[in-house]
Amino acid sequence: MRSLALTFLALVYIPVIQANASEPGQAPNDISSFTWGARVGFAATGTYLTDARIEGHKIKDYSQDTQVGNFASIQLRFNTRNFLVQSGIGLNMNKSTFIVDKNSWNPALESKDEITCSYSMISISVPIQAGYHIVNQPPYCMSVFTGPRFRYMPDKFYSINYSNTDPFTFSDSPTDIAVGWTAGLSIQIGRTFLDFEYEATINNISKPMVETSGTNPAPDYKMNRRVSIFSFAFGIMF
Repeated sequence: MRSLALTFLALVYIPVIQANASEPGQAPNDISSFTWGARVGFAATGTYLTDARIEGHKIKDYSQDTQVGNFASIQLRFNTRNFLVQSGIGLNMNKSTFIVDKNSWNPALESKDEITCSYSMISISVPIQAGYHIVNQPPYCMSVFTGPRFRYMPDKFYSINYSNTDPFTFSDSPTDIAVGWTAGLSIQIGRTFLDFEYEATINNISKPMVETSGTNPAPDYKMNRRVSIFSFAFGIMF
């Protein structure tokens, strides 16, 4: 852990030392009109139920266990003095758990009967974001950005487990393309940068639930959901 911290500090501060060591009176240049970089990071994924129903009863009460996944991406950025446009491609692993009380629709039922759902997914994402440079004094740059992100979620890299649904067994599959809206902050010092970003999906990330055990009659369960993702990334521009 100590060596990791020292490496991180070195990557951040070496560009600053190099920049400050430039010749006296040398005027700073604007950041390049086109840059690209690689970044890795962590992403905390939360679940938001848009429509949860059990046998026609709308379920409003649920809790969640926000879990941390990771991602890696290539970033492309086009800069002017004040503005930026960026895109790229990333590989993301997200996971989350939520818990639904089947009895919450009826205030007369004080006991709980909870369904737990845990799922994980690997997706390929492409953002299209525009932003503004709050600070643009190389080697220092601070920018805010916003825009959509498109996620392709292959079914074979998606897993889900519903518990406490006996005698039934349920499953579902991911939406082919999930669209999210993002907003974030980027801090660049020399070639290194830190990104903080929040994303909320606009459409549901899953298709309707399916009863897979063949038990009849199958109950009418629905767990439509979206996700919110807060991520932190460390990267290097080239």
